[in-house]
Amino acid sequence: MTRRDPQTCRRALREIGAIAAVAILPDSQMTDQEALRNIAAIAEWAIEEAPGARPGCGEVIRRLNEMTTGVDVDALDDRQAVSLFSEVLGALETSGQDVFG
Repeated sequence: MTRRDPQTCRRALREIGAIAAVAILPDSQMTDQEALRNIAAIAEWAIEEAPGARPGCGEVIRRLNEMTTGVDVDALDDRQAVSLFSEVLGALETSGQDVFG
């Protein structure tokens, strides 16, 4: 693996996008808390796997990690969970990556 591994970033972004897409379905069995927990785990994996990949596509992963690190998603009330999940989706949508495509 090279120091800058865009493939790891793309893989993480695809996984995060898939989780977000499933979580927002009207009849989804996945709660916002479960989605955030999974997204945080993927972001942490990507940072560990390719620490040199942070520039560019890695920036959105770093932002997602910052948004979710240390958050006890089970302790969030419904409003807080939905708000944080909306922020995560916003970060994905404005990342300049084709995450949902």
